[in-house]
Amino acid sequence: MKTTNPNITPEGDFTLTYFPYAEDAEPHTPLEEAIQYLFDCWNYEEVYRPWTRKTKKRLLNIINNVLLPACEEGNQDAIYWMYYAYDHGIGVEMDGEKALDYLKVLAQYGYPDMQYELGYLYHEYDFQLKGWRSRKHEAALWLKKAAVQGNVDAMYMLGTIYNSCRWGIRHYQKRAFVWFKRAAELGHEEAMYSLSGCYKIGCGTKKDHEKALEWAEKAGWHQEAERLRNGEYQMDADGFLPSYHSCGEINLDFINKTIQQTINYGS
Repeated sequence: MKTTNPNITPEGDFTLTYFPYAEDAEPHTPLEEAIQYLFDCWNYEEVYRPWTRKTKKRLLNIINNVLLPACEEGNQDAIYWMYYAYDHGIGVEMDGEKALDYLKVLAQYGYPDMQYELGYLYHEYDFQLKGWRSRKHEAALWLKKAAVQGNVDAMYMLGTIYNSCRWGIRHYQKRAFVWFKRAAELGHEEAMYSLSGCYKIGCGTKKDHEKALEWAEKAGWHQEAERLRNGEYQMDADGFLPSYHSCGEINLDFINKTIQQTINYGS
């Protein structure tokens, strides 16, 4: 997709100019009205009941006569909401490929958060449900673009991709270690734990018990730190993430963190 707006100069992360989910949101232009209606319809369907035929007709009209022309003019809000529409199936058939096409336009402008989201979706979508194959190379490409711009989540996820089973040869293990370390040093908690695992088993670096313990403590994984102090080196098959049960005890740290992450994601 090509855009024609010459006045776009990305500075940092992507920012919408109109926020339909804001409490004081009040649309003043046809495009803003279209975005607000699309958002309200999605929220209505999620919370209440399916749309009426009239609603579906209006959505289709909005997409064809407002959002698509705005996309061709290079309006980034319109591009984002077309991605959103195809990703959620609002007014159009849900289509992951088309959703990624629109998201890729924003990523190509250079926004690190859009690059991260694109890489994340390439890697994390439910490929069986969507009928896709896993695209780790595409994911790594976009995550690296975001990572070199300082996106710490992209750094961590890039590390997890390089550490994945199929890519688990020494060359990629070193890359995994490098990106885990960069993210950990910037305060990414999961990266800290993964870095601890790298030092613990010698993934991409030499084994170092003291550094493994140090990063486990920094990450706040108290049970893992205690096991390291006691000389217990057992790890799960993936080498990094703790299981729900470890050494016969429930890993409450992991469960509590998982619950909190789920709450934060849904808020």
